[in-house]
Amino acid sequence: MTRYSILNAISLIFVLFSAVTAPIRGAELTVEPTHVTVTAGSIGGSYFVMNTAMFDIFSKHIEGLAYAIVPGGSVANPIAINKGDAQFGLSFTNDLKSAVIGQAPYSEPLTEIRAIANVGFEARLHVFVATELGVQSMEELVTEKPKLRVDTGPRGTGSELAAKRVLELHGYSYEDIRNRGGRVIHSQFREMVDRLKDGHLNALMYNDLLGAPLFADLVSSRDVKLLSLEERVIGILAGDFGYTPGIIPAGTYKGQNSDIATIKRHTIFICHKDMAEDLVYVMTKLMFEYRDDLALAYRAFNIEEDKAAADLPLQLHPGSERYYRERGLIQ
Repeated sequence: MTRYSILNAISLIFVLFSAVTAPIRGAELTVEPTHVTVTAGSIGGSYFVMNTAMFDIFSKHIEGLAYAIVPGGSVANPIAINKGDAQFGLSFTNDLKSAVIGQAPYSEPLTEIRAIANVGFEARLHVFVATELGVQSMEELVTEKPKLRVDTGPRGTGSELAAKRVLELHGYSYEDIRNRGGRVIHSQFREMVDRLKDGHLNALMYNDLLGAPLFADLVSSRDVKLLSLEERVIGILAGDFGYTPGIIPAGTYKGQNSDIATIKRHTIFICHKDMAEDLVYVMTKLMFEYRDDLALAYRAFNIEEDKAAADLPLQLHPGSERYYRERGLIQ
């Protein structure tokens, strides 16, 4: 398991900090004392844990590297890196596609970000509703328009943006929900699950890996139902915004007796284009050499040679490109 500590900084902003204070025997690379900021996701969420696992390995093999991991989100992370407020981070494929062309929610193309690798984390959108709402599908949700108390995750995250788009395309937007006397809330993952369990919410929408522990806890604690997205909506999300059609297979969760149609996306490790080529080269190399360790640290990692540099929505960094060419993974 990786070791890290979360320090409470100003105004409840959390930073995870690791510094190399002594020479490392057999280091892959020595750099001038270098401190980088890594933008993740919700505290305790998948992105935070994944970045921690990667940079724990990097700091042990790159002498002089120190880092801080700060909260962020799939939508916000490319912006922070593009501006130079952070140097590394994670983001979903569809959000990166929008970022490089300047599609909403981005106001202009982000030209300073580069790809390092597809790390294999595949997240699917889960739409859970309390069974007492009496709806069996997204179509019924729109027809019946119950008074929803729904949590769609922290603003600025890819999860929240996906939920907002899904609701709007089905015809029950944030504004519609509020006009019907409902509420739209934006909480961290653990908080939203706890609120649905104790009855403060009657719905949540969130992207995470299949069988995520908090989802498993939810279905064992309260009567809830997973809703499928309409095929028409999935088609629009795929064609216009770069999502991929996906399935939550029957039996993934307690009481789930049928497949659930949804959307999924992959996670890309990204950086600022001005990061040193040798540094990014060694990081890419270490990710492959220690991919089994990463998968043991967090099961969302699934780094595969034939997929790490394939179908990326943005340009590769020269350091990672050099590594892939040397390995014969790209031409």
